[in-house]
Amino acid sequence: MRILLIVILLSFMTGCLSSFKVTGYSGGTVIIYYHYSTEDRSHEKYFCVGQDSWSLSCDDQIRTGLKNTWFHSGRFSLYDITGDNYFKVIIRQLTRQDEGTYWCGVDKPIIPDSYTKVELEVKKDDCCEKSVTETAYLGGEATIRCNYPEDHEDSIKYFCKESNDFKTCVNMTSAHQTTAKAGHFSVSDNRRERFSTVTIRDLTEDDSGTYWCGVETSRTEQRYITLITQVKLLVISEYKLLLSL
Repeated sequence: MRILLIVILLSFMTGCLSSFKVTGYSGGTVIIYYHYSTEDRSHEKYFCVGQDSWSLSCDDQIRTGLKNTWFHSGRFSLYDITGDNYFKVIIRQLTRQDEGTYWCGVDKPIIPDSYTKVELEVKKDDCCEKSVTETAYLGGEATIRCNYPEDHEDSIKYFCKESNDFKTCVNMTSAHQTTAKAGHFSVSDNRRERFSTVTIRDLTEDDSGTYWCGVETSRTEQRYITLITQVKLLVISEYKLLLSL
């Protein structure tokens, strides 16, 4: 357990007493990006949960050890990207019980820690399915529809392939674009009906897997990606299909 003494004086000493809100959806995932100063590169980073008060205890959900290495604890993952001065936290399989106050922090042994308050809200929105399954043929194409909530009409849309680090995320389209392409992915955004269409062409067996439809929210230096709908894509050959008949 970590004890954080948060008083007005510390906000002047560290210059890092700030907060931002993160919205996730039940059953989904959030990826939170926290930027820190160059002077903090050598220190451990942590993500903890605590109460919202002037003097509070904060229980670690997860913290770093080795640099540039993923750390996992239950539904929480953390990675410190020292070269870019930020770390990211992934929270999977969100439930309403996950709502509350968290802290992104930099552990400083002598002087007060640098930290930012994260207020997590978990919503349920009937706009979007939690999970869908798509089957497509090897060498062909798959077309996937991603719905998103009305609040995110102007948000940047994402299509991410699931892994421990969600490294493969296609920035689909912004409010000022109607189409975008990345590799053999192409997307179009229907803002009137609040959905994006993702097309994956020249499919290979490596394209099979679990993907997510999501949106990005950015405020000042902090940003996060909300992954809403899980898409399970199975790529099969027509020959294997005929054998199974």
